[in-house]
Amino acid sequence: MKLYKNILIIVAAGFFFLTGCESDADFLSEQRKDALTTDNAFLSKSQFESLLGSNYRTLQSMYNSGDGAANIWQNGYGMDAMHYALAEDVAYNDWTLVNEFESYNSNWYNINFQMIKYANTVIDAAQKEGVKWNSEVEKNGIIAEGRFFRAWSYRNLVNIYGGMPIIDTPVTEPKVDFARNTKEECYAFIKDDLEFAKSNLPITTDTPGRVVRAAADHLLAEINICLKDWDGAIAAATRVIDGTDGDYQLMTERFGLRADEPGKTVYWDLFRMGNHNYQTGNKEAIWVAQFEYNLPGGTVNYGRPTIERAMWNRYWLFSKAGYSGAATDTTGRGVAFLRGTDHVNYGIWQNTENDIRNLESSVKRKYYFAADVTVDGVSYAEGDLIPKSFLTAKEDSMWYIYPNFQKFGTDKHKDGKPDNGFVPDFYVMRLAGTYLLRAEAYLGKGQKDKAADDINVIKARAQAPLISESDVTIDYILDERLRELYGEEFRTLTLGRLGLIYDRTRRFGYPLSQSTIKEHNNLFPIPQSVIDRNVGSEFKQNPGY
Repeated sequence: MKLYKNILIIVAAGFFFLTGCESDADFLSEQRKDALTTDNAFLSKSQFESLLGSNYRTLQSMYNSGDGAANIWQNGYGMDAMHYALAEDVAYNDWTLVNEFESYNSNWYNINFQMIKYANTVIDAAQKEGVKWNSEVEKNGIIAEGRFFRAWSYRNLVNIYGGMPIIDTPVTEPKVDFARNTKEECYAFIKDDLEFAKSNLPITTDTPGRVVRAAADHLLAEINICLKDWDGAIAAATRVIDGTDGDYQLMTERFGLRADEPGKTVYWDLFRMGNHNYQTGNKEAIWVAQFEYNLPGGTVNYGRPTIERAMWNRYWLFSKAGYSGAATDTTGRGVAFLRGTDHVNYGIWQNTENDIRNLESSVKRKYYFAADVTVDGVSYAEGDLIPKSFLTAKEDSMWYIYPNFQKFGTDKHKDGKPDNGFVPDFYVMRLAGTYLLRAEAYLGKGQKDKAADDINVIKARAQAPLISESDVTIDYILDERLRELYGEEFRTLTLGRLGLIYDRTRRFGYPLSQSTIKEHNNLFPIPQSVIDRNVGSEFKQNPGY
């Protein structure tokens, strides 16, 4: 059993202190005991690992928080990557509805401060007297894990909200006078945490999903880019790429549980169930969120991750094309909550020739009639390719037929269950993303030739045409991130840290999003509930809200 797939909430730590009663009288007799605090609740490594488990559990929630758009909001919903397919009048399709009361935004704010709370508890308690450490290395490793999670959570906040209050110790009594630090102060704080983490986290672990040194350096590369410390970003990414942080390599040969199946590629292999983790042979995997089928706590909600339902179309319901409305193992049970923009589905693939990331095995574009049908006097036979001319109603191409990225689903569900049998782990960081971060840093430094070299490492694996240094722009890197990392990266945060949410949405978003987004949407609104509770001082709202 993977250690962080079934974690008890930390209040369960209190059971360490419960004792049995010898009689009913003992049970009924009230006996005063010392309060459970961080001074006495965490006295061994295993207890700290239980608390850290709460953050791994919360990480699961970031990839499986609800059934629909909530699963993938941070991955670029309403921007250049994807939009809500089932309705128009929803926030992020329509940016006029994005405000300080909007729930996805508020949930993101709250879940990240929850992780900061857990991290601060670990960092503070680990340094108290009375904790039984086997060595200073063990102690610093636990603190490093806490500081990594604190840095990760602040990055998730600062990239889209701007400056946040820096909270570096547990808040143990009511506090209603938080003040926002600047974005630059926050990035410097994050960097300090990551410098400690990358020096004290282990290089390897036997536990899938647990953070290692390479994860800290990957994130440090991004934060140094935010600080325009190009050399620091290049150095951090290079430590991951050159083997300093461990043996990481892009996977270039077929591998994993279905590697012998013809007609597929190594890129397809990357996303098969059971293939995500470094410990099972995937040397590209740096940090992976863990999920497990049929295990209490293994999927957070609904008994399975809902990524297939969220991202795949519902062609199995397309009665006009002869489908019965019964999901099958091979069709999956997509619901079409989120559809790729035309830029993702078509634009980024222009002039890419036989890029394996765009082959039919990676992006399903061909759909066939499930029965003989006649529509408007035109007859089609079962097995015929559904032509574009057949898609006459808006819902035909918004709900039923659009490109399905195969990384989000499968044709072989566990127990043959198309509704809940796709239970993959999820990449949080993989080496391809590290190469793209270093390319971005090289571009920032003006070394476009080296940026092109890093991009071409990924291009070569994809069997795509290579580029020259004259091709390298931030737009090109962002498009390459879509080709390689669509649906994996937190696209909202990538565009947010670059200040390009407005620009990229205006140029490449869903038409309604293009027409409604405003420049002030480069920063997201602080939830009104946060401002209302902070009665002791002003908690400034971002401009435009």
